[in-house]
Amino acid sequence: MSQDIKIKAVPQFDPNICDFVLEQPIEKFGAYRFDSSKEAEGSTLPEEIFKINNISSVLIIGSTITITKKGKEAWPVIGKQIGQAIRTALNSGKTLITEDRKKRSPDEQDFIKKVLDVITNRINPAIASHGGYIELLDVKNKDIFIRMGGGCQGCAASAATLKQGVEQTFKEAMPEVGQIIDTTDHSAGQNPYY
Repeated sequence: MSQDIKIKAVPQFDPNICDFVLEQPIEKFGAYRFDSSKEAEGSTLPEEIFKINNISSVLIIGSTITITKKGKEAWPVIGKQIGQAIRTALNSGKTLITEDRKKRSPDEQDFIKKVLDVITNRINPAIASHGGYIELLDVKNKDIFIRMGGGCQGCAASAATLKQGVEQTFKEAMPEVGQIIDTTDHSAGQNPYY
């Protein structure tokens, strides 16, 4: 990848989350989440991003890097720093994500692809009419960690959406799924119900 790679910033409903979409994928398979600079050690891409103040997590799926920040600094301010950190990592010639983090069996890779397909093509279109969306954070064994956003974050019906909508859709599409774990802070955001 070259220094002039195009990176598009796509802010999310939650003002602390922004997707940085590259013109080509970083990794073809897997979802890699880093919640601290310590977790990122050895993986050049998240290491570079964590050098920026107030970064709380980095999630890498395909060509999208989802970054969660803390603090009040606006995305246009730190977005340029993030773009430079991404370019620095891509042009370093170093390992972007360590092999230890990438070691997943083909079965796990297929499972993650199915999970993303269910979220993208079944769940999110169903809840979009209410201004909501579901975001995949991680997969551990067969358990799925999600975050609700948009109209679902802080909504009084979010528990019902999780139990009767999200979990039911996953169980129908993928009976092998374990727990669906909602990691959303429903008390945060622009219009929390709680």
